[in-house]
Amino acid sequence: MSTLAITSVTNFLLAGEVLFLAGRLVQAAQKRYSASWYWAGMLLLLGLASLAGGIDHGFFEPAHQPRYWIQRLTWVLLAGMTFCLLQSTAKQFFTPRWQRIVLRLGVAQSTAVTAVMLLVDNFLVVIVNYAPVMLVLLVVNTLGLRDGTGSRNITTGLLVMAAASAVQQFGPDAFSPLDHNGLYHLMAMAGVIFLYRGGRELKA
Repeated sequence: MSTLAITSVTNFLLAGEVLFLAGRLVQAAQKRYSASWYWAGMLLLLGLASLAGGIDHGFFEPAHQPRYWIQRLTWVLLAGMTFCLLQSTAKQFFTPRWQRIVLRLGVAQSTAVTAVMLLVDNFLVVIVNYAPVMLVLLVVNTLGLRDGTGSRNITTGLLVMAAASAVQQFGPDAFSPLDHNGLYHLMAMAGVIFLYRGGRELKA
């Protein structure tokens, strides 16, 4: 199999896993707009983004078809994932007053980032959008371990996903035909399991 084919297959495997886990978490999320509800939305959008990425790498890229819209769809889904991640963080760790502030900030952030994504052809925009949110969640979640609001599963999941992202951006392609993108998908499959388990521990 070619490198692109391996990348596409691992994308589809990741998408199937995340969408399955998102469905299970939706069943456990009892209240709309709760931390658990937003976390389920985060997994759902991540799964859809992985599915779109698999279609891009499996069909559009090898056929040398225009990739603008399928790429932007993937990026916008990841922007939505980041919004849900931010709102889940606020619902779990912040007071109602700060939750409202974060909601307004999240809407503004998502709107601005989506506009930039449509104009700039660089995946770095996606990373710059979600990396600070993941860092904030990692910090407040780790601090929350003391009073029981934090989750060790979430901490582990975030660290695995951060390592996977680092591999995707800077990792070697020493396992051909498995390149840095395919390796990212495989590592993310492990990280998502911890994120799912952590999501079941959030306020529902």
